[in-house]
Amino acid sequence: MASRTKAERFDDYQKEMIHKDKIKHFLISFSLLAVIYLLIRDLVLAVLTTILFGLVKELFDQVRKKNTVKESIADLGVNILGIVFGILIIALTNLKL
Repeated sequence: MASRTKAERFDDYQKEMIHKDKIKHFLISFSLLAVIYLLIRDLVLAVLTTILFGLVKELFDQVRKKNTVKESIADLGVNILGIVFGILIIALTNLKL
């Protein structure tokens, strides 16, 4: 069996890091929404604050040239999924929407 090249190992490493980054975006957006909602009990304001937080973070990444525009859009998409999941959890647990 042929061993993997350094480039193949690096490619796998990058894919794993991207996967972990998306999980972090989802969990942070979900958690931030939940915490803000529990503190202020206003779902609309919690959603807007969480979206704003994600936008500012991605704009900051763009200024620092940390991400491409495509990566930032993907991150924002995953943030929205975390927010939607948070809204569903709040609704399903009857936390007084």
